[in-house]
Amino acid sequence: MRKSTKNIFLLLMITICNFSAVQAQIKDCNGLILNYENPGKYIIGGIVVTGTETFDKNILTLLSGLSLGQTITVPGDELKQAMQKIWGQKLFANVEIKCTGLDGNKIFLNINVVERPRMSKYSIKGLKKSETKNLREEITLQKNQIITENLINKTRKEINDYYFEKGFYNVKINIVKENDPETPNYQLLRIDVDKGQRVKLNKYIFVGNSNLTDKKIQKMLKPKPKYKKINIFASSKFVEATYKEAKPKIVAKYQSMGYRDARIEYDSIKRVGENRVDLVVKIYEGNKFFFRHINWIGNTKYSSGFLDTILGLKYGEIYDQTKLDTRLFMNPSGYDVSSIYMDDGYLFFNIMPMEVLVENDSIDLDIRIHEGKQAMIENIFVSGNDKTNDKVILRTLRTRPGQKFSRSDIQRSMRELAQMGYFDPEQLDVNPIPNPQKGTVDIEYKVVEKPSDQIEASGGWGGFSGFVGTIGLSLNNFSSKKMFQKGGWSPVPSGDGQRLTLRAQSNGLGYQGYNFSFSEPWLGGKKPNQFTISLFHSIQTNYVKKGDPSRADFTTTGGTIQLGKLLKWPDDYFTWSNSLTFQRYTLNNWTNFGSEIGFTNGYANNLSVTSTISRNSVDNPIYPRSGSSFTLNMQFTPPYSLFNNKDYSTATQQEKFKWVEYHKWKFDAIWYIEPVKKLVITPQVRFGMIGLYDQNVGYTPFEQFRVGGSGLVGFTVYGTDIISQRGYADGTVSSPKGGSNGTMPIFTKYTLEARYPLSLNPSATIYGISFLEAGNTWSKARNFDPFDVKRAAGVGVRLFLPMFGMLGFDYAWGIDNPNKADVGQFHFFLGQQF
Repeated sequence: MRKSTKNIFLLLMITICNFSAVQAQIKDCNGLILNYENPGKYIIGGIVVTGTETFDKNILTLLSGLSLGQTITVPGDELKQAMQKIWGQKLFANVEIKCTGLDGNKIFLNINVVERPRMSKYSIKGLKKSETKNLREEITLQKNQIITENLINKTRKEINDYYFEKGFYNVKINIVKENDPETPNYQLLRIDVDKGQRVKLNKYIFVGNSNLTDKKIQKMLKPKPKYKKINIFASSKFVEATYKEAKPKIVAKYQSMGYRDARIEYDSIKRVGENRVDLVVKIYEGNKFFFRHINWIGNTKYSSGFLDTILGLKYGEIYDQTKLDTRLFMNPSGYDVSSIYMDDGYLFFNIMPMEVLVENDSIDLDIRIHEGKQAMIENIFVSGNDKTNDKVILRTLRTRPGQKFSRSDIQRSMRELAQMGYFDPEQLDVNPIPNPQKGTVDIEYKVVEKPSDQIEASGGWGGFSGFVGTIGLSLNNFSSKKMFQKGGWSPVPSGDGQRLTLRAQSNGLGYQGYNFSFSEPWLGGKKPNQFTISLFHSIQTNYVKKGDPSRADFTTTGGTIQLGKLLKWPDDYFTWSNSLTFQRYTLNNWTNFGSEIGFTNGYANNLSVTSTISRNSVDNPIYPRSGSSFTLNMQFTPPYSLFNNKDYSTATQQEKFKWVEYHKWKFDAIWYIEPVKKLVITPQVRFGMIGLYDQNVGYTPFEQFRVGGSGLVGFTVYGTDIISQRGYADGTVSSPKGGSNGTMPIFTKYTLEARYPLSLNPSATIYGISFLEAGNTWSKARNFDPFDVKRAAGVGVRLFLPMFGMLGFDYAWGIDNPNKADVGQFHFFLGQQF
């Protein structure tokens, strides 16, 4: 039996071997027998590429790795590898290599390919026009791309990811390929998108929190749950990126309470419906810790006691990691350990708090300091200024080559660059380049120019003369030197930081006004001494042409010369300026407001000296977030009545005001406070009054104050200061004993605004405001009462366009407006209103 089995097995093996030998000998290529057991060696005598229309045949041959004269084994690995190389390009639907002929030991090959179709274009259906445009910016499909399954899958993923980030979890995508009838071997892609509904957050489920309630944690997070929103305007649409942005607040809150090991162990989304989810957040709180011993190591510049004072952490105080970091590195006030070193040149300073002992609920710290050497500034560079000259920027900086490095000087320099108004404050940057070997540092300031010149074309109701049109041009980065240089006009001479303003106003025959001013901020080029000269002329008439006997007009002509300088005491935020102004008022049959002046024909001269002390630490002129601005303005005329021995008790009005006399005081103060990111609170106080030298002369009818309205009246009458007071008509805010037309010698005003930006783009800065406002005017000092005010409240929006300046729209309610029909007032603003 065993022998019989052996014979059967032997017979089976012989049969299999014979069958294999037959299979290994296959006739091909003009009788070539491909013997897989005994491959033959052949020399490639020719290669022909067929089937391709768009690819270079020579390149395909190179890609295959085959070449003329190459010895290959047939059958063998060379042809197999050649096919794999061409396949690896993912350009073809089929690849085949055939033998087309033999000549002795030479073999001739044909590489035949079938190209994949390409995409001619694609379309998106199922979305709004704006949504389609946004989606096209997210997907990477391009014309002439080869259509593969990988491309289809990639496109589908890009669309899914785009909508998933926006909270759409049920997106349906169908991509159909169609042959392009106009172009052979090209296809159209039809993409049909159904984004479905955005998923909403049903509720948060917090696990593991015992020291913070669910309610307190939930307040830190966004979005708000669908059914538990206190603020009805808060969104419950679940966008994962919004949640992730708010999530670190939980850990920060725990750490501020002493739970230094607190963390979010996991969070998971749990579907509770097709378009609703619960968010489960697992919190690990850990134990509560307290500061115990704090030791300073490595400090030689400052004593440990002094550093303890700056650190301000007491024995037994709650272990607050945020407070520790703030006192060591990044106190917004600039008073922290790192700042005092960095402001004294210690650029290479390093500080590292180390926990050396954790015992029960107490932690001991070693704060290790490496002071390093003081670094000196070697070079200052500026980049990005394609319009403003380097010297204009460099002279503004508070850092100079040869000085010790100071972080506060760099921060101040950044503020000064923002205040110039030539650069985008959001894109200002500084790059210190240290050289530890030399103990020096180079500093590069990076700026991005923005338009600073402004064209004004506006209209407004001018109170006494109706509609007033204004056209103006303000060149805020002017260069008088380039006016006479070849190529200096592009389109206007600019780059030297000078300011040139031209302005004209008119409502036809009734009123015309012209203003010119030129300002040089660095007179002489060495110190920030600002020199300004301005000329002005205006004429107001009774709408009668010149030459007509019934014509009446009031003309104001004058000019101002001003010189200002930057002070170093009490600090270098202070400036002091002095100006000399002459104005001549000429009346011709002027009876419109003759009761105020007291004569209808004649003239009045106003020669005054103005001294202004101001302090401005505002961080950004367009949308300030920090700092303050204070201005005290004192204007004096000579006290003619004290030395001309004239009896003014019997003098006519023309004699009294031939040379106007007064002393005028104005005070403005405004603060910018950012309690939370971007939200800015701005309290403001204003006050003004005119004083007398002689009671017999009385108050001058010129240079008084008119309060009420938007402050945009087109022109001023008799040099009057126009003060905005929203919620009331122009010039109507006054005490019961007020003068005519709302002109008063005393005023006060209080404002509280809340501002929030909608866009901080330099090409269009937009922010919304809400405000409370109160103010009043008085005819005599003895009637002055700072608490007797007319109140208002309202909302508005501000839009800053570089070419036109600040535009504003407000709607205010005059709480104490006696005219109930005008309680609500709409106001339009041009320029910053202060």
